[in-house]
Amino acid sequence: MFAASDGLWAMMYALRDPVQVRRMLNVALRLEHGGEWSTPHYFLSLAPCDPVVTSGRALLSPGTVYVLPSAGFEQMPPYDWPGLGRVQEPHWVSPQPVTPLLAVPVQPSDFPLPVRTHDAAQVDALCGQDPWGFPWLDG
Repeated sequence: MFAASDGLWAMMYALRDPVQVRRMLNVALRLEHGGEWSTPHYFLSLAPCDPVVTSGRALLSPGTVYVLPSAGFEQMPPYDWPGLGRVQEPHWVSPQPVTPLLAVPVQPSDFPLPVRTHDAAQVDALCGQDPWGFPWLDG
């Protein structure tokens, strides 16, 4: 089972409309500077199923964020990202299923960050050329 210790990152997954969104590019991470971790950096871009849709906000729909018990979860270790340095994601994993403690309904209007859109095929091509080039939106 996967979890996030960052509520905004969890909201990214909860709010994307599974019917309208072909693919999602997202990141929530902290950068290491002199042994300290930065404040979180976020990015969200959605690839619409219908290429006519150009508003990322139009691809959000009501969802639910689940609050999980911390017992049994381990945080993904920090790693080196070429060009960025050492990073840490708020990504946690448990080998066992857990029962949510609370279900929190969220609305698109609750999401405070910008939502970009992108063309999935273009991103696939750019990713093939530079696997570490996230978010691959400017080729």
